[in-house]
Parts: sequence; structure tokens; C-alpha cells
Amino acid sequence: MANLFSFSPLYAFFSVGIAAFAGFILGYLLKSGIIAKHKKRVMSLENEMLSNHARILNLEKENAQLRSEKLVIKSTPMTSSKVELRAS
Repeated sequence: MANLFSFSPLYAFFSVGIAAFAGFILGYLLKSGIIAKHKKRVMSLENEMLSNHARILNLEKENAQLRSEKLVIKSTPMTSSKVELRAS
């Protein structure tokens, strides 16, 4: 009966080693899952920023085109829309 409850030091080291290994594997899997989730979120935010920057560049391009059209309109002389009536 005494033989059932006695633990050898080798069994204790083996148990602690397996528990440490299992803890390491579990911690590694949890941490890698969290890192993958954060990487996915960062990629999503980077894509959103790229699309926002592309939209801003398109708006700046339209703004520049409108300004250049405005300068062209200002530089062309205005023709008179009044029709002169000649007395005959």
C-alpha cells in the first residue's frame, strides 16, 4: 500500500517537464493567435489608409484641374453678349 503513494524524484521531474512543455506550447499557440489577429487588423487598417490616400489624391487632382480651368477662363477675354443695333 505504501508503494502506491510514494513518488520517485524521476516521476516528479518528468511531470514538471511535461507540464512546462504543455504550458509552453499552449502559451505559444495563444500568443501566435493573438499576433495573427493583430496582423490582420493592421493590414485592414493599412488598406483603409491606402484607399483614403488614393481618394485624397483624386480629389486633389480634381481640385488642380478646376483651378487650371478657372485660370484659363479668367485669362480669356470676355466677348460682349450685347448686340449693337445699327440705325438704318
